[in-house]
Amino acid sequence: MDRRYGYFRCSSCRKTWESSHVYCDEGTDTALYEQDCKDCKTPCTPYRVEKIQCSQCGNTECTCTKKELEDKKRHVDPSKPHLAHLCHKCRAGMPCHQSY
Repeated sequence: MDRRYGYFRCSSCRKTWESSHVYCDEGTDTALYEQDCKDCKTPCTPYRVEKIQCSQCGNTECTCTKKELEDKKRHVDPSKPHLAHLCHKCRAGMPCHQSY
């Protein structure tokens, strides 16, 4: 399972959001789990998925060291918490915070 960055648009209320917790079949951009819309709770799949870009080196195939990853947690924005109650992967008993 590969972690990706996804762009969502609810088909019911048109709310949009982004998430760095999109998990795809290995080597693909096909999302395995939906996220519920925060406003109307409609299950949604991302309309666009891309590799996560490292905020330190700017690459999708990261060249930073593991030590830098542990120190800076560069793929996580603490100001945007993952809403596990809206995430189908987390609700299925596979919490995203344990996947990376």
